[in-house]
Amino acid sequence: MLTETREKILKGTIQVFNRKGLKLTMDDVAEELKISKKTIYKEFKSKDEIFDSMVDYVFDNIKAREQEILESEEYSALDKIRLLLSAMPESYRNINFQELYPLSDKYPKVYKKLQRRLETGWEPTFRLLEQGKEEGLIRPDADLKIFKIMMEATLERFFQQDVMKGSGKKYNDYLNEVVDILLNGIKA
Repeated sequence: MLTETREKILKGTIQVFNRKGLKLTMDDVAEELKISKKTIYKEFKSKDEIFDSMVDYVFDNIKAREQEILESEEYSALDKIRLLLSAMPESYRNINFQELYPLSDKYPKVYKKLQRRLETGWEPTFRLLEQGKEEGLIRPDADLKIFKIMMEATLERFFQQDVMKGSGKKYNDYLNEVVDILLNGIKA
């Protein structure tokens, strides 16, 4: 469990990251939070450690949102599938995900962790997809392993290229479009 101070620093880092990407400094974070750099360094030894913790913080919150969706009684199985695949807490909808790929050069361990988090934790989604098959909502012959590979590859591609730059759309808009295409196809 995060301390209140660590969580505050991570939230502040996310805000600065959205504006500056990897060029953010501890001075920027301290200024954003109106705290001293010393306070930041009491909680985190380095920028590497903050980024590493930020990956866990974001993904843990996404997993918490997924759990809320799974436990909800108000959604159909198909609605839950759609929501799970695009699960993102409201506070992360503005994260500048395009700034994540540069992590691969400057912070390779953090980027590997990011990739690992993208590739794991699919069990609840697969259970729900299987339920969708049983209920006749998803084709019985749909290969869910291929579906997962397509979803992961698309997300990683968003990080690697400037596909979103200049479009005026946010990451979540693209994510919703991907989910829509994967679930419904592109035919009219």
